[in-house]
Amino acid sequence: MIAPSEARGDLIVVEASAFGRPGYAVTRDGRRLHYVTAGSGHPLVVFEAGGSGSRTIWGLVQQQVAQSTGTLAYDRAGFGRSQPDAAPRILDRIVDDLEDLLDSVGRGRCVLVGHSLGGPICRLLTYRRPDLVAGLVLVDQAAEDCDFYSSTAFAAAGAVSNLLTVPLARLGIMGALARRRLYGRFPPEMLAEMRGEEFTAAALRAHRAEARYLAESFRALRQVTENKPLPDVPVTLISAATRKKRSGGMQAQIAASHQRLVRSLPQGRHVWAEGSGHMVPVEAPEVIVEEVRAVLARVSK
Repeated sequence: MIAPSEARGDLIVVEASAFGRPGYAVTRDGRRLHYVTAGSGHPLVVFEAGGSGSRTIWGLVQQQVAQSTGTLAYDRAGFGRSQPDAAPRILDRIVDDLEDLLDSVGRGRCVLVGHSLGGPICRLLTYRRPDLVAGLVLVDQAAEDCDFYSSTAFAAAGAVSNLLTVPLARLGIMGALARRRLYGRFPPEMLAEMRGEEFTAAALRAHRAEARYLAESFRALRQVTENKPLPDVPVTLISAATRKKRSGGMQAQIAASHQRLVRSLPQGRHVWAEGSGHMVPVEAPEVIVEEVRAVLARVSK
């Protein structure tokens, strides 16, 4: 079988996926982004992974939402089966790719669901292209108004993490540990696919490419959010319940940011993902499914 990134002439051979019907969209500079779809109907629900994630993080959520409408999850550049990007992976560049993907599939206004870093990605697209966005579900999103992202301590922690995780990924150990801890609810066919794609050296390179510009990207996003309101669409923000009782530190800052954002929105709603930490898509997928369906009900009226 030809790998998804290879082609014969003008024909791209698309490898089957346990996560949905596979396809490719082409970016404005000619790179291929891999995506999977499931279900049918409008509006389309589009899933955006967090940092170091891909379409696979949404496996437990997408299949349930697909019972109600059409869904799409994709791999950002360098992750999963998508081609890497040689350009700096600043937030604007990442949003360019999402915009190209949505224009390519041409399904009209969508409900965007973003986890962690995916939250700012979805919001920036909403500022840029309100014609594409009918509603938002932000799942324990990263909070650009928290100053710790620009701190030397945060950068140092990321550097130490890379020193540890890259060798483990090359040995295949990191993926085994993560699967045991997080992915116990996934069916075997999905786990088999994850095994070949997640926690690889290539995926970690893609993660580092995005993390390198995170502080710069968040400063730019703050300028946008401080100078214009988010378009008036239904927005649900789901926070990890582990942040609920924290009175200080990074966890408390992120929770406070989530609540500030919701209070600023005419159609904002805040929900705690009870029993879940940051990895809500795999620890409490039913919370996301319920809130996505609630937003779908609101935008379909």
